[in-house]
Amino acid sequence: MFVGCTMATLSELGRLPAVTSSFTVLDASYTKRLSWNWVFCFPTGTRASGPVFFWSYVFYLSKFYELLDTFIMILKRRKLTFLHVFHHAIVIVMSFFWLEYVQSLQVIALLTNTSVHMLMYSYYLMCSLGFKPFWKKIVTNCQIVQFMFSFAVSFYMLYLHFNGTGCQGFWAWTFNAFFNASLLVLFVNFHCKQYRQRRSENQLHSTKRD
Repeated sequence: MFVGCTMATLSELGRLPAVTSSFTVLDASYTKRLSWNWVFCFPTGTRASGPVFFWSYVFYLSKFYELLDTFIMILKRRKLTFLHVFHHAIVIVMSFFWLEYVQSLQVIALLTNTSVHMLMYSYYLMCSLGFKPFWKKIVTNCQIVQFMFSFAVSFYMLYLHFNGTGCQGFWAWTFNAFFNASLLVLFVNFHCKQYRQRRSENQLHSTKRD
């Protein structure tokens, strides 16, 4: 999915100059700037069609699989964190808003989220094969960095929104921002509990050896 999203984004960037120049005469620098701004800010009136939105729809459908997997885990009486349940329940709404309201910034969200999930599911695959990958903590760190990055790029989107003709799906982005903020808090809390406790246990064991 990550490769598909990347190729779709590049194809859209290549197509935009031709589309815009068919309506008005634009100099090359402005056209190039408009193309890259599209990654951050969909112009108002943008419709959910084309390769990027195809992959956005695939992303949306994949969240139903993740939710089904969560239900199966509940039926098996597996212990789940609030973070896990909350994340998989609300992310469907978020990805629906991406498509329904053609939310700006979803291109970057698709690329970052799918890249993090590649790392995460690679970890789970290795665990299922009996290996103990060293990058469990890295996965959690990447999740946190992903949300922090989303806020960083949001500043540029807000700049384009309030200094131009507006960005499509602004209110959907507002919902997404609150959701990301809550996930950031939950992931940081999980990180602190998980790894601070483990560090304390390791220190306790080392003290006993001494």
